[in-house]
Amino acid sequence: MIKKIFNMDLELAHNILSIQRPSYQIEADLIGFQGIPALSETVDDIMDSKETFIGYYEDDQLLGVLSYEENEDFVDICRLVVSPASFRKGIGRQLVSYIVEEIRGSRDVIVSTGLKNTPAVTLYEKLGFQQERTMEIAPGVHIVNMRYHHIQ
Repeated sequence: MIKKIFNMDLELAHNILSIQRPSYQIEADLIGFQGIPALSETVDDIMDSKETFIGYYEDDQLLGVLSYEENEDFVDICRLVVSPASFRKGIGRQLVSYIVEEIRGSRDVIVSTGLKNTPAVTLYEKLGFQQERTMEIAPGVHIVNMRYHHIQ
């Protein structure tokens, strides 16, 4: 089940962080870059975030989290994390699909991820996102910006 979660709640912020850190550590290892900002976030950072958070629950256990920001032109996916024990079970796909189908309205959806994070890039492409540009953020480390156009 997908539902909005309140990152200002201390217990939920701890739960988010307990999924976020190992998930982003795997991405850091994939792309060869340990400087992903989310790796150094604290519970206070999660609680202070102005992003909107949604969570994927199974049997009352939080297994995945997506956060986003929105304006009149687009929805920006800020983070997508899944508990590593639940990788490859479609949780990330369901969270992104929820944004595309339920939240975006007539707006585009944008996201950035590590170019070498093949599982994430493949997921977004399968859901209709297109690569727009890449940026080198550190020597040999590239981020790809992707967009789901509201007219598909």
